[in-house]
Order: sequence, then structure tokens, then C-alpha cells
Amino acid sequence: MKARPAGSDCRAAGVVASNRWTILVGGLAVTWIVVGLFVFLGGARSKAQEPQAESVGLQFHTFVDSRGVTVLSPTVDLGMDFTNRTGLRVGFGVDAITAASDSCARCHAEGARNAREFVNASIIKTYGDTKVSVGGEFSHEDFYQASTVSTSISRTLNQANTTVAGGYSFSWNRPQLHPDEIVENQLAQSAYATLTQTLSKYTVMQLGYELGSILGYQSNPYLRTSVDGVKMVGVHPEERMRHAFTARLRQAMPGDVYLEADFRRYFDDWDVNANTWSVGLSHEFNPRVTASGIYRRHAQQGASFYQPSYTGSPQFYTADFRLFPFDSNLYTGRLAITPQRGLLIFPTGTSLTAQYEFYKSTTNFEAGIFTLGVRMPLKHP
Repeated sequence: MKARPAGSDCRAAGVVASNRWTILVGGLAVTWIVVGLFVFLGGARSKAQEPQAESVGLQFHTFVDSRGVTVLSPTVDLGMDFTNRTGLRVGFGVDAITAASDSCARCHAEGARNAREFVNASIIKTYGDTKVSVGGEFSHEDFYQASTVSTSISRTLNQANTTVAGGYSFSWNRPQLHPDEIVENQLAQSAYATLTQTLSKYTVMQLGYELGSILGYQSNPYLRTSVDGVKMVGVHPEERMRHAFTARLRQAMPGDVYLEADFRRYFDDWDVNANTWSVGLSHEFNPRVTASGIYRRHAQQGASFYQPSYTGSPQFYTADFRLFPFDSNLYTGRLAITPQRGLLIFPTGTSLTAQYEFYKSTTNFEAGIFTLGVRMPLKHP
């Protein structure tokens, strides 16, 4: 599942069906306008300024879960290398939520109109064996706004067999305590470091560590829990420190088969502990067709202040499912095709991807996500 910014639970609000296509068509229109400008501006350059590589990726995600929530998400990303040392990456997307969710339905029985739009961009500079990027993202919806800046650096060593990388990001999030007009502030920071090592011509391994902190409002204003039999909005601590260790293995096997295995250990000072591991296989039937399957297992211990219901006068209490103890399984199937010749309006070199994911947790939550994507090179005369 596609990952989202922390605290953006108000996207669980619904959008009435009559607005579904307005948001969707609007998002796609903006997408194609951006693509058109990108092609036009690129084509105006001289051959001396021809970039090393250019591509545009278009994806359409559909999400349906057991609560009856449907999410439509068209996204576009553009990549351009102006020189062999400087590149630009830009992304734009829309989340159109077309059914009332379990959370917001408590205050909007027939669903509330909502959509999330985001745009991001980053500049990448290469200095010999060192690559530096600086970028940011801005997202907005009816009751939530987030602004993020980030930077990263990586360096290859040992005849390109070793890569050391690190990065930092800072986010300013502003949730609105709907249905009130009060707007709260949340500041989130994270830093990471990774070491990637080629062990042989068939094996690559990566180790990583991430440290994060969140300060400010972290409760969920859309979920209510039982305190002495009364439904109340949860109250969470306003400070949280997070840690995550990761290990990844990529192994080439006989018969054009490739193995990937990941493990992640997470813990924080709210006593949420989680182990996540995944294993997958992909097979290259020929240079133009690749199929893969991945299984992921997540097991989590709940926050120290979690209870199914509360009595007395607890300092902290929650109804946020992300802080519950639960296990989950995610099954992913993916097919990638690169036609030998251009397909329809797409040029030669275009790749097509179809992916389906099925998620199920012990909280009786199920979801299906289908993604259809196309990535094509942009050529200039």
C-alpha cells in the first residue's frame, strides 16, 4: 500500500459519488497539461542541450476496502536529466475518496466531500561518485495540510560495490479538528542511513537505520473510544520518538529467477513494537515480460496506553487502529511488459505495469488495491 504522510487520517472522510468524476477528470486534465508542457519545453532545446534521459510515468490506483471506501488516485511523475550531472524529478497526484468511511461517517452520515492533492519536486546533482538531492512536497485536503522538505546524499565506494547513503526530512503538518474550526500543529523529523554492499555478482545486501521524532498534536479527531461508556475523541502524548532497523537481500537465481527478502524492526517510546518481513520471487520470461509475487507479514504490539475500552480518568486513550495490537498479511502480484514496438500512442521503450494487492488484518479489515501504470521515454527531434 502506498505510503501516506503521518496524521492524514481525515482522508478517511468520504466524497459523494456525484463528485467522483469531477475530481478524477480534473486530476487527469492537469496531469496531461503538465506532460504536454514537459514535452514542449524539452523539444525546444538544441541537440547540444539534449538531456541524458527523460521519462514520464502515469499511474492509476483504485482502492476498495471492507468498510465500503473507494479511493481513485491518478498520479504522474516526470524525470529529466538536463546534463549528466543535474536532474529534475516532479510528481503530481490526486486522491478522490468516493464513499463514506467508518470514521468520518460518525459526523457525516451520508459522507463528506474530500480529496487530497499533492505535488513534489526534487533536484539531483552528481559530483563524481557522490549524488545529492534536495526536494519537497506539499499536500492539501479539506481538513489537513502538510509541507515537507527533504535532502539526501549517497556515495559509491570500492569500485561501485559499496554505497553509503543518508537523508533528512522535516514536515509541518496542520490537522483541523473537524467539525471544529481549530487547527493544530505537528512537526515531524526523520533521518536515515543505509549501507548497500555487493557481496557477489549474484547477491546484494542493504542495512539501514531510521530515527524519527514527532512533536505536537498527534491524536485522531475523527475516531472515538469508550471512556466510562461515553464515546470520546482520543488523547495521545504530544511527543514521540521512533526507531527502525531494516535489512534487505536481493539474490539472482538460476532460470532468470530473482529473490527479494526484507525485514524491518520498529519500536518507539509509546511501546509500539513491530516486526515486518517480506519475501518475493520474480521471473523474467524474456527481456520484455517479467512477473513477480510478494508476500508480506506484519506483527505489531499495541501502544502502552491502548485498551479496548477505558474506565476512570486515564491520561491517554486511543481509538486509532494504527496503535492497536494486530497482525496483517499483504499479497502482491505484478506483471511488467515492455512491448518490442511502440503501443498505440506510446513510443518504443514504453513499459506497462499491472499490479494487484490484497491486504487483510486481524482487526477484520480487508482491502484490495489495483494499479495500472505506464512509463515512457520522451524523445526529441
